[in-house]
Amino acid sequence: MTDSALGDGDGVLGGRRVDEEFVNCGMLRCPRCFSRILSLKGRLTRRSGRDALLSIPKTATGAAPSGEQADACDWSQTTHDWWWLVEDVNDLDNVALSLTLKSPQGDCRLALCSDCRCGPLGYQLDGEGQLWFASDLLRQQDAAFANDAEDFKMPDGMDMASLQAMIESGQATVAYKTVFEETRLGMMLQDAADGLGVEVAAFTEYEGEVGPAERSGKVKLGDKVVRVNGKSTIGCGFAEVLEMIIGAQRPVTLHWERQGIRPQEKARVAHTDWKPYPTEPLP
Repeated sequence: MTDSALGDGDGVLGGRRVDEEFVNCGMLRCPRCFSRILSLKGRLTRRSGRDALLSIPKTATGAAPSGEQADACDWSQTTHDWWWLVEDVNDLDNVALSLTLKSPQGDCRLALCSDCRCGPLGYQLDGEGQLWFASDLLRQQDAAFANDAEDFKMPDGMDMASLQAMIESGQATVAYKTVFEETRLGMMLQDAADGLGVEVAAFTEYEGEVGPAERSGKVKLGDKVVRVNGKSTIGCGFAEVLEMIIGAQRPVTLHWERQGIRPQEKARVAHTDWKPYPTEPLP
């Protein structure tokens, strides 16, 4: 079921070396350019039937579709028995996700190597947080050969100051996650000012104490909630997202995005209990 060794530094294509919890023991890399896709994460899972299929889009020219072609392409499918299940997109090291495509498996985003665009290597169904990668399409390398300095070096011509300037100017997006055990998180949400998503409008305090969101030091005003325990918030208003958070099982994992601008100054208001909108019309 698992590989006893991963050979030399080149690794093994389709390697499936795991620990006692069936979690990947090595570095999963692009089979073409050797870019690192995933490090010491991903649960090995055997799939069958429709779940074992990877849908591959093709246009009339044979190239992967883009833009307006995305909804007018043919599909082929390949079968893969073993898959790596990745619970969180933030666990990935170097993956590009396509626009949402209408595939035979449903609306999904295809996972490609972000360096050479090799793929699809896997997919993420629309509205789900987890991703699936076909194990035989990735090269597994022993973790002893990991080289963070080489794998995550700055692109040519880019330095840390340039990257920071891109973030602050809005040309890049910061993504992160937080995990909370508490019921009250101490924040007020609103529909985002740009009309896309739900953002933090203010922090709240309860009985003179600031809430977990502000205490975390990560969450800033204007940050958008993009997933709640893996469930996408796309298309939801602030009331629906707030109810998702309140009703979520604890610990609750929130995924956030911050458009690359300097965060606003803190604003804090007194806590008030959330009252859902009435489902019946008022008399």
